[in-house]
Amino acid sequence: MTYQPFLPEAAAGSISPRHVVVPLRRVLPHCQVIVGEARSIDHERRVAHITTLATAEADAARAAQAPPGRRPEPRTLELPYTELVLAPGSVSRTLPVPGLAEHGIGFKTVEEAIGLRNHVLEQLDIASSTRDPAVRDAALTFVFVGGGYAGVEALAELEDMARYACRYYHNISPEDLRFLLVEASDRILPEVGEEMGRYALRELRARNIDVRLETRLDSCENRVAVLSDGSRHPTRTLVWTAGVKPHPLLARTGLPLNDRGRLRCDATLRVQGTEHAWSAGDAAAVPDLAALATAQQDAKLATAQQDAKKAETATQTHTGRSDTTQSHAAAQTDAAAQTAAARRMGVRRMDARRKGGRREGVQPVIGSVGEPPLCAPNAQHAVRQARRLADNIVAVLDGREPTPYRHSYAGSVASLGLHKGVAHVYGRKLKGYPAWFMHRAYHLSRVPTFNRKARVLAEWVLSGLFKREIVSLGSLEHPRAEFELAAGPVRRPDAN
Repeated sequence: MTYQPFLPEAAAGSISPRHVVVPLRRVLPHCQVIVGEARSIDHERRVAHITTLATAEADAARAAQAPPGRRPEPRTLELPYTELVLAPGSVSRTLPVPGLAEHGIGFKTVEEAIGLRNHVLEQLDIASSTRDPAVRDAALTFVFVGGGYAGVEALAELEDMARYACRYYHNISPEDLRFLLVEASDRILPEVGEEMGRYALRELRARNIDVRLETRLDSCENRVAVLSDGSRHPTRTLVWTAGVKPHPLLARTGLPLNDRGRLRCDATLRVQGTEHAWSAGDAAAVPDLAALATAQQDAKLATAQQDAKKAETATQTHTGRSDTTQSHAAAQTDAAAQTAAARRMGVRRMDARRKGGRREGVQPVIGSVGEPPLCAPNAQHAVRQARRLADNIVAVLDGREPTPYRHSYAGSVASLGLHKGVAHVYGRKLKGYPAWFMHRAYHLSRVPTFNRKARVLAEWVLSGLFKREIVSLGSLEHPRAEFELAAGPVRRPDAN
């Protein structure tokens, strides 16, 4: 299991990659763990069709023996089940941008985070060893697309690391680096609120990071990032963090989905209209009962104020009296109630926007299409939904009624690099070092197992006592390259 909030720090070298993942066989000692991929679900028969490492080996052997031009269908195993829990999470949401598939780098897995770290350090090596100004400028230009959590935190941590690494290159200074953040909306980090988002924007720009708001990536062919504002930026590094989408597996289950491809669930986390099927996290569209109750209270307050105003107006018309002071006070109260309701609704729209990367889109709001607001696809809900889902399955197996999931939004924290951050938690706004400390403390408390907590804390303490690591281990991505080079070309037995 990957603890994704630590990926930016793993990419920056503050945490070892192996401490960002949790071994399932250790934390689930009474479970049978099958390493493989679910291809489809036949819920009528209660069977999952899966492929494993063993079936992949068998498929490769059959493909090698197949006639030219024919590729045999992959074989799957049938895994029967009694209760089904679908929580495959989300995948990166890409757009048909020319050149993106060839040159883009994602940021959702440990492999991508460590690969990006090695890539950034490799670009410093390229820039330091070339005399071609075009190659040097492209190597020192880093473009990040997406102004949500993943994009901003990855950019901030890697910018910190790259700027620190420059002191060990005799011909590269921090001023030579160029970091560019491209965001299609009019602000970054909408999850922490408008005020903290503006602070984060000022903080990034003060570090000479070029932030382009209301701008899109139109093309990145030939390693040139072309933006919607007409600018062109030759670059060897393009990081794509512009949103997520539900896992494609959900479309092959035959279970009810909403218009965004997420499983329709009721408040107990059971798939709507389906027995023995459950879901949670990014894959589940779960009604947000806490937001629904707040919205209903706001609506009742606004309605009551409007009714009071109408009654007062009718009374004044009937008696022929006009009390300007009372009318003005009623109008102010009514306006204040409506403003509060609108503000809370706006916060809920904003809070329903994000996971892993940046916002998925505004969810339905009360009164818009007659549907309740949905829980935002983020870790804050996913962790709590998992616990409620487990309790509900036990309750159903014991013959008891499941309990609806309810959680009030607590707030958001985001890191902007070492000793810098923003936070908006329970209505309180923090920035700078206190927000950064809260970011680390919160995620340390949430990472599973005491073993991982202790190791992460030890690495943070050591990184505070010693200098940053700037070692690139890019060769790990191709571990057999040296041996293949040493072995030389393979000679055929019948060759002279």
